[in-house]
Amino acid sequence: MLFTFWNMLISAALAVALLLVSPDALAQTAPPAKCGSAKIALQNPQYLITPAGILALELPPGWTLYAKKKNPFFLLRTGDQYETARTVIYINLQKLEGSFEQDVLNDENDFKKSDPEAKIEDEPRPEILEAGCKVKAQRFTYKNRKKTYVDQVTKIGIGGLLLNIVLSSDSGEEIEHFMKDYDEVLKHLALTT
Repeated sequence: MLFTFWNMLISAALAVALLLVSPDALAQTAPPAKCGSAKIALQNPQYLITPAGILALELPPGWTLYAKKKNPFFLLRTGDQYETARTVIYINLQKLEGSFEQDVLNDENDFKKSDPEAKIEDEPRPEILEAGCKVKAQRFTYKNRKKTYVDQVTKIGIGGLLLNIVLSSDSGEEIEHFMKDYDEVLKHLALTT
């Protein structure tokens, strides 16, 4: 018992010391997590079952899983209807067709074909549960049927699979309003099989 207490005390002191180290030094000393090795303990997980694998997701407060669509799975604000929702989060799991980088490039090219004036901006890497995986975050602004849409897109390469998580709306302001919820999805989503 005393040994466990001292181990916890030393671990806590070490954690505090690491927090005081500059981010650059921390990046050099912390080994990267292995992709697909996240240990998850979700309080109320939803399981999204696809032919490619099963995802575990903890919904952010105020969001519900739309039960009628599968892969992509849609998250709606509580009270919103799928047909009229202004903002949705959708999640899609598929097999990589090539390399992660090539699939990301193919997606960009598809967007540009559907709207040659589409704007694609790289975004900072978000914090995700599967920290050791390849990640690409981008913001797409495009027109579809003469209406403008904005998608905040995070692509995660994990074990030969491509996980797409998209916050989609009709304006950048709406995207910014729901970024906290979107970030919560990214931090509470993992491949289970």
